[in-house]
Amino acid sequence: MERVAVTGGAGYIGSVLVSRLLDQGLGVLSLDNLRRGDYSFLERYKENPLLELGIVDIRRTGQVEEALRAFGDVDVVFHLAAIPGLQLCDEFPEEAVAVNVLGTYYLLETVRKLGIPRVVFASSAAVYGFPIRLPINEEHPLRPVNLYGVTKLAGEKLLSASFEIYGLETVSLRFANVYGVGLYTHYDTVIPRFVKLALEGNPLTIYGDGKSSRNYVHVSDVVEAVQLFGKADVRLLNGEAFNIGGETMIVAEVAGTVVDEVYKATRKNTEIIYLPPRSGEAKEFDCSTDKIRGKLGFLPRWTVRDGVKQLVDYHLRME
Repeated sequence: MERVAVTGGAGYIGSVLVSRLLDQGLGVLSLDNLRRGDYSFLERYKENPLLELGIVDIRRTGQVEEALRAFGDVDVVFHLAAIPGLQLCDEFPEEAVAVNVLGTYYLLETVRKLGIPRVVFASSAAVYGFPIRLPINEEHPLRPVNLYGVTKLAGEKLLSASFEIYGLETVSLRFANVYGVGLYTHYDTVIPRFVKLALEGNPLTIYGDGKSSRNYVHVSDVVEAVQLFGKADVRLLNGEAFNIGGETMIVAEVAGTVVDEVYKATRKNTEIIYLPPRSGEAKEFDCSTDKIRGKLGFLPRWTVRDGVKQLVDYHLRME
């Protein structure tokens, strides 16, 4: 793996991936329409001859093909471009389907046309829906309960079909709840939101009894896992899916960790407020990472406490 392309390279995970690939001396073509992301996280690489930044929409096959042809031979495409998350997909459903499903189809057709052998796809644990057993492994029924999960599952099916029909080396990676310092350090998920609220002196709000569990994986661990599949044995790129998770904690423990680390850093006390539970949310969610550990020896390095401390330190430096 010497030259790669990253769709969504101006996004949260994508920009961290691009920076890691460049640090390892790989040539990188980043493709992004800048609808949500930007290239500020990659500013320090702007003079790096190994990096090419493209403003391209994956729904425009001609643009993607032109950019890939101009860049030259590519060993693998890391496909991270998407309308991310439940809220944005609900707000912009037609765009979500166009980007996440049709965009993935168009990309796969372009990759096949150009003879690029491998595509690594960023999917989501949202494809599982409400768990019927824990921990969730890759054999768990796929029953997404929101449009985001539906579009990611459709993308997975397109990749597996590309392997079965055309022999394209494909794999789908189902990310758990991603957090950590990156382009969207303030991204509105529970860990960064709690850290931001606590540092601002605001209370942390928990809906329900605080015993709801989720799996949290640091963006650095996600990027490491993604890279492993860029150079993994071809026999693992057969249209299958792998969970990419980290540490499972209940929400009350996450809040307590944030309160503890913020107090250590600032001597600020933070209140935790409990409100009635919200409907439509799974009580427990824990994903198994036995498959990727068994196949590639991957183990996440970041604990939630280490990740919270990193976020606290980052915000204090930015003040």
